[in-house]
Amino acid sequence: MKKILSLVLALMMLVGCMSFAGAEEAITLNVWSFTNELEGMINKYYAPSHPNVTINYTIYPTDGGAYTSAVDNLLAANATAEEAPDIFTLEAAFVKKYVNSDWTADLIGDLGFTEEELAVAIPVMRQIGTSNVNGKLKGLSWQATPGALMYRADLAEKYLGVTTPEEFQAKVADWDLFLETAAEVNEKSEGATKMVVGEGDIWNAYNYGRTQGWVVDGKLVIDDLLYDFLDMVKTLEEDDLSNKGNAWSETWFQGMKTDSTLCFFLPTWGLHYTLKPNCGLTTNDTMNDEELKAACEADGGTYGLWKMVAGPVGYSWGGTWIGANAAKVAEASDAKKAAIKDFIKFFTLSEEFLYQYALDSGDFVGSNAVVEKILAEGGTPNPFLGGQDHYSIFAEAANLANGAIMTDYDETMNSLWRDNVTTPYSKGEVDLDTAIANFKAAVAAQFPELVVE
Repeated sequence: MKKILSLVLALMMLVGCMSFAGAEEAITLNVWSFTNELEGMINKYYAPSHPNVTINYTIYPTDGGAYTSAVDNLLAANATAEEAPDIFTLEAAFVKKYVNSDWTADLIGDLGFTEEELAVAIPVMRQIGTSNVNGKLKGLSWQATPGALMYRADLAEKYLGVTTPEEFQAKVADWDLFLETAAEVNEKSEGATKMVVGEGDIWNAYNYGRTQGWVVDGKLVIDDLLYDFLDMVKTLEEDDLSNKGNAWSETWFQGMKTDSTLCFFLPTWGLHYTLKPNCGLTTNDTMNDEELKAACEADGGTYGLWKMVAGPVGYSWGGTWIGANAAKVAEASDAKKAAIKDFIKFFTLSEEFLYQYALDSGDFVGSNAVVEKILAEGGTPNPFLGGQDHYSIFAEAANLANGAIMTDYDETMNSLWRDNVTTPYSKGEVDLDTAIANFKAAVAAQFPELVVE
């Protein structure tokens, strides 16, 4: 039935959008991004219904800062150059840098988005796309990236005696229970299975739980919750309750395909593009579900053995926002402004597109209206999760994360905190006072404009 609905909706999208496309003059839009994800969506969903719009798509990888360097250099030198982007995507690590700048257009004041149109946007994603400087909305996202706790149901039953997600959630409902369960798993498995790979697994869950960002009124702030985080990682390290590996390391990926790790804190994209492709020795991100399952059955992988729960806290991790070049918007014709707005609106607010995309990809979209519609239809039973509906679990966290704490200092601050505090303190290389002092010194050196006390 959903496949039939998908075809009907696709036709509706094509016919409905043709009225816009046919009535407007031919338009060319320069779109810059750091992956080919949006390009694939343009080709599949946008281009067929917008024949009058030509998209020049440019990719710069994020490795070594190539993308932000390219954007910065061109916008600083000549933001209205023919090759400059009309529209560009912004990753969570640097989205605040751009929405806090004059380089991004005000989606309401400059492009005419209305509160009625924006009402469906999931709040945390809109918060993150809003400037901390002047409160203007500068970016919108087609996805929301709420996080959940993925766990191996078979290992939970073997070592904890729990047989349902509800029973497992009761054992990880807060951080104290989470730590108790980590100790129980370690004891019952005789050290063969650890609760998590390392501190990187829990960082985002703590990070998004803060009540204050790194910088408030020009002053460095270390939220009290970060000290709780340090207590947790110190205990995990000293009591041998983790595999002492880093996120994105080989140890981390090994935990997804073997019995070495019980849990992973992952967001929506982490389920589809990280955990699933790494669930077996020969699985990869080009395989569909049937191929993943077959590969895991052949090599002893973990496909179908996972379940998910909300975990101790609601949080978010990552995401991609779409913004517009303010200089290009300022000089654009009415027709081009309309096309820029239509492009952003199509991908981030259109119920027809987001519903279709959600059905096709399983991605958790950034519209509460579409999320509610999918849940009302019974959700999205996921074979990788043994038939469990991932949409209902992610929906629990989607409106809990606090995007207002994000600042344009975050990417560097997070690195300085990890390098000067988390790693050396958890490993016993420095005491807490020394670690904090080292962190403050590093911040003061990196950001002399901040007050560091």
